[in-house]
Amino acid sequence: MISKGNGEEVLDKRIVTAREAAGFSITEAAQKLGFKNYQTLSAIEKGTRKINAHELIMIARLYGRSLDYFFESDVATDPVPLWRKTTKTDVNQVQRQFLSFLENYSNLENLLGLKRRWKDIQKNYDRDDFFGNGFERADKLGADIHNFLDLGSRPSSNLINVLENKLRFKILHLPLKDGISGASLVDNALGVGILINTNDAPWRRNFDLAHELFHIITWNVFTPKEIGNGTTKTRPEKYADIFSSSLLLPELHLLDVFKETVTNNEIRFIDIIELAKDFGVSTEAVLWRLVNLKILKKSQVQKILDNPKFRDLNRIMRQRLYDKDRPSKFPSRFISLACRCLMEGKISRGTFSEYLEIDRAAIDNYLNDAGFVEGNYAKIAAA
Repeated sequence: MISKGNGEEVLDKRIVTAREAAGFSITEAAQKLGFKNYQTLSAIEKGTRKINAHELIMIARLYGRSLDYFFESDVATDPVPLWRKTTKTDVNQVQRQFLSFLENYSNLENLLGLKRRWKDIQKNYDRDDFFGNGFERADKLGADIHNFLDLGSRPSSNLINVLENKLRFKILHLPLKDGISGASLVDNALGVGILINTNDAPWRRNFDLAHELFHIITWNVFTPKEIGNGTTKTRPEKYADIFSSSLLLPELHLLDVFKETVTNNEIRFIDIIELAKDFGVSTEAVLWRLVNLKILKKSQVQKILDNPKFRDLNRIMRQRLYDKDRPSKFPSRFISLACRCLMEGKISRGTFSEYLEIDRAAIDNYLNDAGFVEGNYAKIAAA
């Protein structure tokens, strides 16, 4: 049993706070922890029953906390991500998963002495920059960031790699509930984090990633209240959509392909769908981008989108792409950093298994598959 001593009130409060922050009722948490009834967990939280080390480890894992969290007298308040959701869905449980991932990722970077680069993307924008000509500013910002990141002619195929490896964003993919697109966070301690819904179509994920990038760039420009909770299209959310369209569908590259596609000044349904597949975005994004570039009229686009034949053809032609492109939960950079830290003795095997959510017995095979074996760590002289 763990002897709580003078810090017993700290431990009791931490257990309660961690459960509530993770979005679990006491009954739900007790079931997941394997207790016969909720009274056992209730007694632990009230301090009338001692907790053993195994139970505390299970609680820490369920609530997404380090063991240190339960004993430190002074713990910082959790940062609050900016969520994108269309309903008032409770996000506490997935928020704790997201923050736990960012904490683990940040710890690996710190252990290896890696610098943060995310501030390179944040410019000196303020509210005045988006007053009066906000949509034009958002459109130009998308083009500027496209050039700054050197995303090439097909940005969607490069964006996630550039954000993860050039700017060292921490990007997590989770299967989220209906109505939740994802989240973003900028925090001095944790860096930049983006959460993307694995259940969404690949072209939707590309657009969501670009959308969250806008919020990260303008993190200190708009308040969470101005941005809203996703249930309404606020002005900053509209700016983010314009930015995403400009970033992922660069004007010159899009128009070059468009001119080659159109014959006799006519556009076919299949041409729009192929353009969308080529640039890795939705057909709606392509059509509205062409409206913004004054190639098509709003009435034309609305007529196309309302056409059931177009919708059916779009679904049929893109279904295969939806089925085959499912991203892994953890980014490859996160996995590599965890392997490096384990091989260099900076984290324990237990921590490694918790970070990557694998069984400890599978660690050696995991390292071998990833190429992290002792023989590959031979030193060579620097040039």
